[in-house]
Amino acid sequence: MSTSAFIESLRTAVQRFDAEPLLALPDGTIVNLANGYIPLLARYTFEDKAAKGLRKRRAGDKLENPIHFSALELVRDTRVLLLTGPSGSGKTTFAKHLCSRLASKGFNDSRPLVRNDLGDIREECWDSRPLFPCYFALDGIEDLKTLADSTLSQLLGACDPQNEDLLIVLDDVQNAGDEATTLLSKILLLLRGRPNIRLLLLGDTDILGHWRFPAEVVRHDLLPLLKSQRRQAVCAHLDLEPSTLVTIGTGTAASTPALFALAVQAYHVGNSAEELLDTWLSSTHPEPGVAQLMAERAYKLVTHDTSPGSLTAVPSTTTQDNPALGSPVVQRLLAAKHLAGLESQVAVDLFHRQRQVSHYILRSCLLRLISLQKSTALIDGLLKGTPADAQRAALLVAGLIPVSAEVERKVRSLVLEIVENGNLSAGERKKAGRILSTYGDPRDLAGLADVPAGIFVMGSESHPNSQPLAKVSLKTFRIGLYPVINKDYHAFVQETGRNWASPDGADLERSNAPATDLTWHDARAYCQWLTRRWREENKISSREHVRLPTEPEWERAARGDQQESDTEGLVFPWGTHWQEDAANSDETGFNTTCAVGLFPKGRSPYGCYDMAGHVWEWCSTLWGEDMATPAFQYPWRDDGRESPDDPDHIRRVLRGGCFSSPKLKANCTYRGSLEPSGFWRGNGFRVVVAPVDSWT
Repeated sequence: MSTSAFIESLRTAVQRFDAEPLLALPDGTIVNLANGYIPLLARYTFEDKAAKGLRKRRAGDKLENPIHFSALELVRDTRVLLLTGPSGSGKTTFAKHLCSRLASKGFNDSRPLVRNDLGDIREECWDSRPLFPCYFALDGIEDLKTLADSTLSQLLGACDPQNEDLLIVLDDVQNAGDEATTLLSKILLLLRGRPNIRLLLLGDTDILGHWRFPAEVVRHDLLPLLKSQRRQAVCAHLDLEPSTLVTIGTGTAASTPALFALAVQAYHVGNSAEELLDTWLSSTHPEPGVAQLMAERAYKLVTHDTSPGSLTAVPSTTTQDNPALGSPVVQRLLAAKHLAGLESQVAVDLFHRQRQVSHYILRSCLLRLISLQKSTALIDGLLKGTPADAQRAALLVAGLIPVSAEVERKVRSLVLEIVENGNLSAGERKKAGRILSTYGDPRDLAGLADVPAGIFVMGSESHPNSQPLAKVSLKTFRIGLYPVINKDYHAFVQETGRNWASPDGADLERSNAPATDLTWHDARAYCQWLTRRWREENKISSREHVRLPTEPEWERAARGDQQESDTEGLVFPWGTHWQEDAANSDETGFNTTCAVGLFPKGRSPYGCYDMAGHVWEWCSTLWGEDMATPAFQYPWRDDGRESPDDPDHIRRVLRGGCFSSPKLKANCTYRGSLEPSGFWRGNGFRVVVAPVDSWT
């Protein structure tokens, strides 16, 4: 095929996407993509983008509502973008809608878009040069190899950079397997120096969360559908008045677009995925044995138990053709329905044989068995095996009720092992941290590390603001092993009534995550409160107090006596070279906080966790008024920079970087700053205990 014919075939293919069926209504009417698409939102907010979300607060100020970017806006603003979401989250639907519109009428008109469940509306605008979209759904690594080796060259040769930009869309990236990141690096190398070429990647969160993507790839997670979006869609599709009190599709499970489609057809609220599926099957496939046949067929397809050609056909019915039936999330729910009727050892074998595929199926299967009080054998079987298998099984079982006290104790112990040992992937540890928080984290998260008196080299060659290097002498002090966590700061707020503009403060799943959205004044007030409490509890003497670390104290605790040794001049808590899986930084891809201590590889020489990445940490030290250049420069000296009473326009030092920081900031020496009344979801602090006559 000639290049021109190939390009034309791509254009024709994407123009047809809007006519593809999307969902079925209760009367059997099929709604196509053009008429049924619901705009997807991302977790990324306007606040995150605006100076990294940094805000100032006065006493009594209320928390601003989060305004989420749409997926379309992220494509508009990002040259190399990865959008991730769980199965059924609408990734393919969005990609096809995007490509079809770009290849036809485009996005010339702005439209009002609901940005959160509180009803805030902002215009969604495209404001971009014409884009020619090329859509590729990946079935395996060979598809990606072909694209990298030949297809991309054809596209680049045919693209006219003067008149049109090119958008390459790679859907279902997870199907390419672990080799995909190597090939993506090759593709990005070909695109380098070609600003008119954009790349959009889409894939499954659970799988891609374990991958290490090239630094050029900007990753964002998709949000589930908002309740307001679902109510609006139900009213439109079922011809209801906008003022109608709608419950159809408003449940938790129906926030997944594929399951929302089932809820609409079945007139179901959609709280439980299993209940929703059963109701949908009974209403659309009431014939004897058909639902069981569909479940068995799905099980064999999903688990590769047989070849597609040998599967028993499902009898045709007039209401069967719901397009959502082909979604992997629906197929997995059907597979779980079948698995629940088999011997427990079949499920255990599936868990060991196909770990990634089986997780969702087994979770759904367990929920079904627990409701029937038949889960004991399967749970016991899953929790046996290698330590890693048992730990992963604990993540499956955790939170399912009711389970025996013995099983719960075992699960708690295994989840704690995941958090403390750090052997599983970062995504699995993140999940374990949330589970441990709900159980009640038994670790001493207010523990202190002893830092001995001594002389160390402060600074580095990595940034002008960290120069010159100089020796600094410090007295002995103690510093928090972890940043102050939500649970402890929440106790302070409850006792004092202090305002705290954090959406995570009382979240049971995040009680062991760093307390954030805190000003410098908030951090100091907490230290003063903790001083009184710890003196009353005899944890510190009357000659000691709790305060923020000075900048030298923070750096000494983070780096110890390490000195830079490579050409970058960087020093990390674990050494002088970057190490994967040692910090919650931009490379991890969380873009949020997690339970403290999930990265044991990144401990400092004195045993402190999370001193690179995770959250920026307030220090007592003054910076100056200019964000770019400190008024209080190195070498550090006793020149008034530790004064506690300077006005609010004088910035204070922040250290360590955060979850969105690259290694150039997520280290022991990079110096950040912020006005003391500023706050953000990526800013926290840790405490120091030292003699009262030390810096205040």
